[in-house]
Amino acid sequence: MRTHFYTGLIAALVAGQASAGTFTDLGTNGISLTSLSVNGHIASGVLGTNAAWRWTQDSGVVTMTGFVNSQGMNSYAQPIVGAYGPAATASAAEYFSNSAIVGVDPIPADPTWGHGTGQGVSTPYGVSDAGVVVGLAYSPTNVPIAFSWSTPAGWQALPVKRPQKASRANGISKDGSTIFGWNDQTTGYRSGVIWKNGQTIDLTDGSGNPVGEALAANADGSVVVGYNYNTANGQEAWRWTAATGVVPIGVMAAAPARNVKLPAGIRAQMEQQKNLPSEQRDVRLQSPDGFFPPQALALAVSNDGKTIVGGSGIPPQRSAVIWTDNGGPVPQMQLLSTYAAAHGVTLPANLPLLSANGISADGLTIGGFAAGTTNYRSYIIDFHPPAPQHVTVQAFGVVDQNNLNRGPFASILPGAKALMTFQVSTSGTDVAPGQDTSYTIVPGSFVLHAGRGVDTLATNPNGNTVDITNDFPMSDGIHLFSTPTTAGQVFEFELFNPGGNLFDSTDINNVNRTFGPELFEKMAWDIQDGNRSMTLNLQWVSVTDAATL
Repeated sequence: MRTHFYTGLIAALVAGQASAGTFTDLGTNGISLTSLSVNGHIASGVLGTNAAWRWTQDSGVVTMTGFVNSQGMNSYAQPIVGAYGPAATASAAEYFSNSAIVGVDPIPADPTWGHGTGQGVSTPYGVSDAGVVVGLAYSPTNVPIAFSWSTPAGWQALPVKRPQKASRANGISKDGSTIFGWNDQTTGYRSGVIWKNGQTIDLTDGSGNPVGEALAANADGSVVVGYNYNTANGQEAWRWTAATGVVPIGVMAAAPARNVKLPAGIRAQMEQQKNLPSEQRDVRLQSPDGFFPPQALALAVSNDGKTIVGGSGIPPQRSAVIWTDNGGPVPQMQLLSTYAAAHGVTLPANLPLLSANGISADGLTIGGFAAGTTNYRSYIIDFHPPAPQHVTVQAFGVVDQNNLNRGPFASILPGAKALMTFQVSTSGTDVAPGQDTSYTIVPGSFVLHAGRGVDTLATNPNGNTVDITNDFPMSDGIHLFSTPTTAGQVFEFELFNPGGNLFDSTDINNVNRTFGPELFEKMAWDIQDGNRSMTLNLQWVSVTDAATL
């Protein structure tokens, strides 16, 4: 039975890494990217106001059947969260792609919640890596309120200082420590709020005036960003830390996109926003009427808090922008197109970047949406260096029992430390759900240390391989099946998770992850010699980029 994606759960082998300086059009008209995975390999978003989608490099855009929107994901998109069901009665649900059997997981309804307005009864906007879902739902008196939900806590209203006014949680940090969003002022102004350490923090500027809604946070919640900090320059984006409070980080009025005539499809989606209840409108897609001052939105932030992306311009015309930290109090802002060109990325001339809505943990992959010929197009820009030709797989543990009487590991005592290291060729395709892919172990790279003993795999004319499985049919795993060693014994290493909770779409290169025993539902690690053996207890496994050992 599939469990929720708890803290520490990782997708250790993930979708393929593009070469340095690449721009990818996701290839589908009318889609707007709303979230990006921690490694930038998985994206999700909305199509208009009544459909949702998920993307990987290998699968392309795949419709999330039954979902009317997709607003957030945990680190590895297990799950993606959105509203599910007919638009008028859609309610919060989770979408798991790493199990063909489970798929959609509706969040159980609470009889005292979810009265709605005929435009859906609850919508999740974010989910932590421990499975805490946050968003907007309706109270018994039909007031839109920020909520959190988890198993077994169930539905909880987030405390706000103006409970009679609408509120919403726009997301939650990956570690679950920080929730962010808004609570209307009595005037109806969306006022930014952070929920942290049991406190409800109303965000204000240096004069005590409320600033606009909080839109994103880094993984540990130490940096929160948002929009609508009013200054003489316009409505600036802002960045918050506990030490600095809310600091404006700039606005750009002369973004080229404001001179671009928006296609009919984009204008139609903006008009659709006006038909939604005000609490359900997405600030990224809204089209204010009349003249407005320049406005900048900070929509995503890297884990170190030093790279922020979003959009800026004069509504409804905006261009994608990026802020990078130069060590000063205010990060420097520039057009994402300018930044991309300076980093060797060639952008399509006929695809103006309107907004940047997602960023990878390291700040080197950015996703958003652009103005296509007739409608929105979504994109991903990858600033990583070229993918390595090899990756290193390591496993660390201790000897559990040993009665071998020959070979390099004879007489190694229980408790001795053990380290397995080998390299794998990165060539091959992603492991989509339900598949098993064999990767070639680089000849001569395998070594097993246990105490003072050392051995390697015997030469195989056809090459030694390691199998990676993803939902096969549900199990995820790493399998180095029984393989002869140079000492004439047999080595085996298998780690798998029958519930299918390890991997999503998998490609072994550029993983850079270490995972521990909370994921080891079943494993085997041993040296066999007839009826004698040495068995080892696994403590961690890592998969890291490396050109050489």
